[in-house]
Formats: sequence, C-alpha cells, structure tokens
Amino acid sequence: MSRNPKNVPAKSKSPLPFVIIGVVLVAVTAAVLLMSRQSASNGPPAQNTGTSPTQRMPVQPGASNPYTRGMPTARVTVEEFSDFQCPACGALEPGLRRVMKDYDSRVNFVFRNFPLQMHKYAFLAARAAEAAGQQGKFWEMHDLLYDNQKEWSDAMEPRVQFDSYATRIGLDMQKFKADMERQDLAERIKSDLLRGNSLGVKGTPTVYLNGRELVPGKLVTEDDLRHEIDAALK
Repeated sequence: MSRNPKNVPAKSKSPLPFVIIGVVLVAVTAAVLLMSRQSASNGPPAQNTGTSPTQRMPVQPGASNPYTRGMPTARVTVEEFSDFQCPACGALEPGLRRVMKDYDSRVNFVFRNFPLQMHKYAFLAARAAEAAGQQGKFWEMHDLLYDNQKEWSDAMEPRVQFDSYATRIGLDMQKFKADMERQDLAERIKSDLLRGNSLGVKGTPTVYLNGRELVPGKLVTEDDLRHEIDAALK
C-alpha cells in the first residue's frame, strides 16, 4: 500500500463545484420569488363564467311599434318570439288565441318575428304579414298564415298562397306586392331578430311574461301561460 511521504500534507479539494451549486440555487430561488410576485400583482387567472357574447350584449328594442293584442296598459305583458313556418308555433297558436280571448284587456300580447334559417319560407311569410300590416291587416294575415301553415310551407312558390290570403282579407294587391319588397319592412323583421338574439332566444316559440322567459328549455303550453298570467295578476 502506498503512503504519503512523511511530513508532506495531503492535497486539498477545490471549493469551485460548491460555489457553482450555490450560485445556481440562488438564481433559481430568485426566479421563483419573481414569478410569485408577478402572479400576485396580476391577480388570479380569469375564470370562464360561461356567459356567451350573445348573453352579454345589451337588450335590443326590436321593431318599433310592434303589433299587439289586448291592452297596452295591462299589468301583464306577454311577448312571443315566433316563426310562421315553425310547427311548434303553429301548435301553440290556438292556445294563445284562447288565452287572449279569455284574459282580454288584462293582458297585452306582443308579437315578435323570429324566422329561423332552417325554415326557408319563414322570412318571406314574415314579410307578407308586415306588408298586410301596412294596410291595417297584420293580425288577419298572421292568423291565415298559421291556419294554413302546411299549405304554403309545402308549396313550390308560397307567394301564390300569400297573394290568395291577401285577396281574402281585402288588401289592395298592387300595394301588397310592392310592400312585400320594401327594405324597411325587412329591417323591422331583422330588428325583432336582433332583440331575440340579445335576450338569448334560441328557438321558437319563446315566450316572455313581464320580461321573464317562461319555462326555459322546454316548449311553452297553454296551461303554462295561464298559470303564469294568473300568478302575475294576483
């Protein structure tokens, strides 16, 4: 076994590796502290509240002077967003008429056009109703469109049916056809669509009572409407 010569001191180890490790630890610690401070100054990460851009937009007024039934000063206002070609809207319509007849002046009923893109004639039907409204016959056309929904929905060219309904309710046909093409009347329909979108309307029929949507997530029935009107009147 080899030995150090007597009186010769052993060679000492270099401190350099320990210095390097210390410098690295100090740098890592400083970086962690800096990140913590930045995080604290920026606050917690933003949370997804689940609110869609549609829900955040301000509520739009809709078409001015909308068509109404009942008494404008009534304590209860029912606002319906409807599509003339929507089968569910057509199914609800007889119940709505019975409700309006029974409650009469105690309720103000407001109609809003909400033609869905899936129904290819819905916007055109809304234009027919608006055109009839220019001659004071909106509700007459409204009722005929729902009463004969399947007839014109299945037609190759529903304008033929719309013209026949206009004749039946005694409209000036030249004016009716001209008004069907009016851009300002189309804009009224679009204004109602914007109002519905701003409220979060997803489908038709959607009904609001005094600004509150009835039975969200399911189709409104006549019984639902009567129950809510009675509660509001009390």
